[in-house]
Amino acid sequence: MTMYKMESFLSFLLNVQTSSFNTKQMSVPSFTSFPQFEAEPSRPQSPSDESQRKSDKRKHEKSGSSSKRRDHERHRDSSKERRREKGRHKKRDKEKHRDKDGKRREDERRGRADDIVDESYRLFFSDRRPDHLNVQYGGLHAGDIPKYRMKAGGSPPHFLITSQLSGITDSRTRSLLALPPNRRIVHPEDSGQYAEIDGFIKIPSRRDKSKPEDTYRSIIETRDGDSSDPESNSSGASSDEDSDDQGDKHPETSQQAHIKALEQQLALDKGSVPTWLSLLEVTLSSIPITSKNATRARSDISVSLLERALGSHPAIKVSPMLRIKYLKAGEEIWNEKQLGEKWEEALGLGDVALWMEWFEWRIRTSKDGLDGIVEDVTRLLSSSPFQGDSPKAELARLRAFWRTATVARNAGFSERAMAMFQAQLELTFHLPSQLATLPFSGQLDELEQFWETECPRILEDGAKGWRHRYQGGKPEIEPTSSDRSTETEIRDLDPYRQWASQELAVDRTSLFPTRAASEEEDGDPYSMILFPDIRATLVKVTTPQAKHALRLATLSFIGLPLPGLSHVFSLEEPENNWDDRWYMKPFLDSRHLALLFPDDSEGRRLIGESIAGAVIAQEKEYRDSFGPVRHWGFQSLAPFDILMRGGKARQALWSSTDAQGMDVKLTLRAFSQLRQGDSDVEWDSLALLFEEAVNIKNALKLSKAFLSVPREASILEYWSAHAQLERMNGRLDGARKVYHTVLVGSSVNGNSGGMWWNWAEMEWLAGKDDQATNVVLSSVGIDSPSGVGVLRAKRTLDELISSSAQWRDQEGWVKLRALLELLNGASVKDVLSFVDDQLSAMVEGSPRHEGLTVASLLLVYNYRVVLNKPMPPVLLRERAAQALEIYPSNSIIFGIFLEGEKGQGVWGKVRSILGASDGKAKDVARRMEEVWVASWEKGRWTGELERTRNGLAAAIEHERTRASSVIWRLYLEFEIRAGQPQNAKRLLFRAIKECPLEKELYLLAFGPLRSVFDGKELQSLADLMVERGVRLRKGLEEGVNLDRERMDNGEDTTDEDEIEHNARELRRLMPY
Repeated sequence: MTMYKMESFLSFLLNVQTSSFNTKQMSVPSFTSFPQFEAEPSRPQSPSDESQRKSDKRKHEKSGSSSKRRDHERHRDSSKERRREKGRHKKRDKEKHRDKDGKRREDERRGRADDIVDESYRLFFSDRRPDHLNVQYGGLHAGDIPKYRMKAGGSPPHFLITSQLSGITDSRTRSLLALPPNRRIVHPEDSGQYAEIDGFIKIPSRRDKSKPEDTYRSIIETRDGDSSDPESNSSGASSDEDSDDQGDKHPETSQQAHIKALEQQLALDKGSVPTWLSLLEVTLSSIPITSKNATRARSDISVSLLERALGSHPAIKVSPMLRIKYLKAGEEIWNEKQLGEKWEEALGLGDVALWMEWFEWRIRTSKDGLDGIVEDVTRLLSSSPFQGDSPKAELARLRAFWRTATVARNAGFSERAMAMFQAQLELTFHLPSQLATLPFSGQLDELEQFWETECPRILEDGAKGWRHRYQGGKPEIEPTSSDRSTETEIRDLDPYRQWASQELAVDRTSLFPTRAASEEEDGDPYSMILFPDIRATLVKVTTPQAKHALRLATLSFIGLPLPGLSHVFSLEEPENNWDDRWYMKPFLDSRHLALLFPDDSEGRRLIGESIAGAVIAQEKEYRDSFGPVRHWGFQSLAPFDILMRGGKARQALWSSTDAQGMDVKLTLRAFSQLRQGDSDVEWDSLALLFEEAVNIKNALKLSKAFLSVPREASILEYWSAHAQLERMNGRLDGARKVYHTVLVGSSVNGNSGGMWWNWAEMEWLAGKDDQATNVVLSSVGIDSPSGVGVLRAKRTLDELISSSAQWRDQEGWVKLRALLELLNGASVKDVLSFVDDQLSAMVEGSPRHEGLTVASLLLVYNYRVVLNKPMPPVLLRERAAQALEIYPSNSIIFGIFLEGEKGQGVWGKVRSILGASDGKAKDVARRMEEVWVASWEKGRWTGELERTRNGLAAAIEHERTRASSVIWRLYLEFEIRAGQPQNAKRLLFRAIKECPLEKELYLLAFGPLRSVFDGKELQSLADLMVERGVRLRKGLEEGVNLDRERMDNGEDTTDEDEIEHNARELRRLMPY
């Protein structure tokens, strides 16, 4: 038996010796079959030991050669039997030996590393000397140590050095970073472990504690089975079990703890809508919105959670916000039929927000073009929430009308959209008094007769209105031609780009419909609008609130941006109104896009420079903190509120940039023709502000014209507006004369708080504190600036604050009271405490609360930044950050926040508001502000590209802004300016899927993205526009010689696809 084992061992050595051996790639045998011995202490190897080991190895190889032949002859039969047995059990033992094979290969690699003979070819060796960098912080990084792996295949196997630690751009690293945290620091439950006793923390002793009565036990030998203290043993055993249980139990993450707390709240009140929304937001936070397949995964979670919510309580079932989130998540999961059934079920609740979201869904999935949209809006207007004469119902009808007109204009039917507004304005503001008692259908019949006369209509030059013609006996008026701008000739070397530029130019200039008597050669049938084309979209508007909303919508339609306009159409629940997805399009014209992104000439600035051997950092340069985006709650700011920018008083609403590129004459006609009487203060204030943005001198002339009309009501508002215009013009003496004439000598009036504040603010910002104090005292009828007079003024101001009927006047008195405290030496912190007391009595989120929050921030901003008075900068930063949490899209709060962060070495607070790190829902205005703030510090835009890209990627995935054409256009412009046309091309196909009727998105492929689109792709896009009902004023084949382009590109022009032929015929025959 012993001889047999020895011969087997010699045979094994012979097999090792006969294997191929290469001097450059060493083949190392495996000795895994040897028994495991205890490792001996390592010692240095002497040359004699090395030579002895080599001679022993040669002896073993010599004896193994003869032993192999004897073993082969003796065990020939037994080897055959073993092979057959091995074949029968090969399949069964495959899984059994998988782990053993892996271990054997690992041992072989280790054995090869230890048994390499020739030291000149050693790939690595064991270094037992310590490395001093291991104990030096930052001295040695894990990525500095190469790692080895065995290359598969080949004989003998060899090692290769693998790459070191992956960088941040590696896909595996990014996937690991996207994983949620699975460990957290848990505070120990035993908080009394190091409790304070008598003023000090007792250090635990290592010595065992012994009770005095148990000292005798120390001399008694206890056996293992004895139990001297059963209670302590049992308690100790239980404590060990508890510690084991606690060790096995994984600690809760912060997300799990938050979900658990929300579930406990829902167990007490299942009808709480905010709690369900918070639970949904926390649950979805575990899936980054920009990760792969995040939209489908988040939709699955949302549908599952919201189905549970909708069935938990009757109040949840009728919640419009939860229902909207449920249906928008279902769009990614359900088929078209199932989604339609879910929408029909939701429409039965009779909520305006649900009907408007259904209308948005129909626009995204429309297959019949504009005609299908008109059918859908007709059904919407006939539903119960849109019936009645209440302000809420009329605002809902106007909202649907406005959205329909916007869709028509975006699809290329600008004349039809303008005709809708003209007819609606004639019906609302110029309805003859004789027809007021007729039913709405009868009024439309009379309006159709006026429309067919083709006399000048409202918003056109020379228009006098429907009422003027009707009361004049319907005289015969010679038809006039429409105010259509002449087509500008655009020259471009690329015919596709030239065709797209002409399409855009004509869409923006040809607004008014043509007349039948006009002599135009183009003969475009879509430019002539008949009354039956727009009759179904007209609505009845009678309340003053709805009439004013229609005027504001008209200004927005012609291109004038208005902040907070969506709040005008939602009286009760403005958070359910998501109309900013499409009405903020005026911010995306060429003049505003140039302000949102930095100039092309601006490059990356140097970090510092060396002067006389010393490194000096470059001075940071910033843009104006109040950026081009203007957005805040409706009526939270007064029209003539002043912002100090560059040492000059500027209005907060519009600037000269907003007036550039607009049709100024059309806008002025709108202000003039839509004015309702001589006391239309709010509308006249907007007209004065627009005139100031165009030309301040014209604004002063118009203001004097308003003041020349005798009136009793609203006289203070007109004088206050004129004084503010004088301030904007830089004529402070003229403003003082107005204030002194109107206010001084008059009795204390509770309605004059705003005007008194404007005067006091002007003197204070001019650096005249004494005059500002006198103005504040004069506002309450006190002439003496003594201490007693100041106390009396404070008491009177408190009474006026509590007794004011209008919240705008109340805000003026509050600001005067705060300024008086500041002028009398009170600290800024005490003044803000007074303002906080006033804010605590208001509803958070209301226009009053937002207005006073902005006013308090402007007070601190003017004190710290404009007047450069000493104060702790942290007060401005912290208060601006708190206000930004409540009103995240308010552009004035956002600008003050940036001003507080200016000059800070750490850009973390500004950077934290960018990207998609917080996962919160953000509206369109906030997304635009984040794009702009990346270039707020000059030279930093290139470094913030990826963070800005992540923020826009999150915006197009979130249900709040996924279908927003404004966001898609902004994202495409970002990629174009970032020099990534291929990314923009991929985004374009996604954009036209979400917004199928946005003509401007299609034309980007023919213009800025022309370099990444070939002729076939552009032809396919043109055909797709025709199939979806997007209007082309001139066919692509008319503007581009397709055959010549194909020949230039080397394409075959003989064969024409059947689909292309049908599309060509369809364009030729449309609309007939």
